[in-house]
This record gives sequence, structure tokens and C-alpha cells, in this order.
Amino acid sequence: MENWDELSVTEQVLVRRAVNGTSPRGSATHVTAVLRWAGSPAVPRRRNASPAEESERVPELAAAVLRLVADGWLTVRRALSTRFVQEDGPAVTGTELERLVADPETWLLPRDERNDLPVLSLRATDEGRHRWKAAAYAPGVPATIHELELTEDEDRIRVCALEASGWLTGNWGVLADPPAESAGEELRAFVAAQIAPLVRFVRAGMIEVLHVPEPDAEGAVIPLKDLLDALCDRELRCDDRDDWGVGFTCILTESLSNALR
Repeated sequence: MENWDELSVTEQVLVRRAVNGTSPRGSATHVTAVLRWAGSPAVPRRRNASPAEESERVPELAAAVLRLVADGWLTVRRALSTRFVQEDGPAVTGTELERLVADPETWLLPRDERNDLPVLSLRATDEGRHRWKAAAYAPGVPATIHELELTEDEDRIRVCALEASGWLTGNWGVLADPPAESAGEELRAFVAAQIAPLVRFVRAGMIEVLHVPEPDAEGAVIPLKDLLDALCDRELRCDDRDDWGVGFTCILTESLSNALR
């Protein structure tokens, strides 16, 4: 299993996290997001995995990391900090590794402020990093959104998608409200011009637009074909509401291309 293309999506995500020196915690959510954007029929179309779905993915993650360790892609190490992965600690091997990767607490983000859990890191080996880089920067691999030359308006959309608090519409949105008197084709022309930078990224699969009807509600994905109609709907935009967290937002997709890099 030395060829990147022979790795499963789950294994590719774990290698990429290991290249970054990331804690295994949160990997269940990350893998589920990448599978969703890859079109897996087993993954529901929503932004985050539920706690139950995360727990169900633990055996898959455990088996994947054991294969990757055995094939020289990565190591699992103890982190020297209780909160952040900053330096390499001693490698975890053998039966201890098998026990830890089978433990859901290794993979799931804690639901409270517990600080007594062991902190581990995924670290790519030199060979694993070499194999990843050969695939990530091979000729023809699409550039990520961070590598494109962007206009000021396009970069504003990119930053909005990158930030958890970023909104397209509403009092905190990066898109201006349409003129109050505009309607019909005039309104559509105004919104079409305004969302042109956004459309570029949605069409390329780099950004996903979601509509959130109420604070803390789950966002519904807006397909590209419905984007203009949706953003022309003043009621959906929630421009006249004072609530934070309603209306349209956008997020960077965890696409296979982004998972690779």
C-alpha cells in the first residue's frame, strides 16, 4: 500500500492530518465531511457528523491507522502538551497502540472541558510525507482556493468561508442588502452581480452555501442551480433580522482535493 491511490478516503485523510501533526481527535468529523463531499451514499448531506455517527466510525479509524503505521505512512505519538500538539513525544506501539486506537476518546472531541485525557498526535514518517507530497503536487492536481490569484471580492468570500463566524447575508454579512425598492429583474441583476465571485467557487466545488433559518438550526445546502433564486428571496436572506447566525453562510468544502492538500 505504498501508492496514494491505493489508500481509502479515510486513510488519505489520516495521512494528511499526520502531515500536519494533528491530534487524532476530530478525525471522525473530518473523515465524515470528506466522504460527504465525495458523494458517499452512506453519509447524510449535513455539515457535521452526529455524535452517534462519529462513534460508529471509530472501528474504521482504528483499522486504518494500524494499516498506515504498519505500511510506514505515519506514527502515533504522545504529545508533550495536554492541549496542543507542539512537539514529538514517544511513539505508541504494539498492544498499547491497538488499545488506544480502539478507544473512542482517542478520536472524538470531548463534549466538556476535560483535561485529563491522554493527548496523542498523528505524525507522518519521512517516507509517508514523501509519498503524500508526490500525490499532492503531481502535475494536473487542481489548486486549492488558497493557491489561486483572487480579486478583492473573491478573497472576501474566501475569508467568509474560512471563518466559523462568517456570514454572507444579514447584519454581519459580507454581501450588501439589495436596495429596498428593487424587485423582479432589477433585483436578480443586482444579486447576480453580487454573488458572481461566490458562484465561481461553488461551481468549482471549493465552497458550499448553506441557509440557516433560525439561530442554532442546521444549515441546508443550497445547490448552485438554486443559488440565485435563494439569494433573491428577502425572507430567506433574513436581512431585516437582528439575530446572529441566520440567513446564508458559506464554508470551505472538505473535498478530496482539499483533503489531499
